[in-house]
Amino acid sequence: MMNQALTLQTIAEQVQELLQAETVVVMLAESSGEQVYFAAAVGKYAADVVGKRANAATSGLPGIVFKGSCPVLVENTKGDPRVRQDTAQAWGIKSALAIPLFFQGQLWGALMALNRLDAESFTEQDQQKLVNYGATISDYLPLSQHSESTS
Repeated sequence: MMNQALTLQTIAEQVQELLQAETVVVMLAESSGEQVYFAAAVGKYAADVVGKRANAATSGLPGIVFKGSCPVLVENTKGDPRVRQDTAQAWGIKSALAIPLFFQGQLWGALMALNRLDAESFTEQDQQKLVNYGATISDYLPLSQHSESTS
């Protein structure tokens, strides 16, 4: 059985390949979705996010996905209130896509992709690919369930 970090890293790598994304982040919901834990990432900004925690209410797109429990597609981040503009500007994020992940009907986490490698915006087709991928991995989520405390 793969350990949690390797499982989540593999998920990030698979999503990056699927969407041809510049950066992909696997986030875990903590405190019933009140906190976001950036558990794994690949790509340009992976080192900047892995291991960090944030309040879902101020985290931008992760918080929106946690709160709404539905996919969010942002074709153009500039001025979009769902995206943290400071981060988008600093990292050059032009397009973003995120979906929630559920296990046994409970919010488990989310997948987020930032910028396509071809510099095009993410599309509804990309969103559907990610939703379909999320459904295929839901059976594996218990193997990588987050167990760290937030104390």
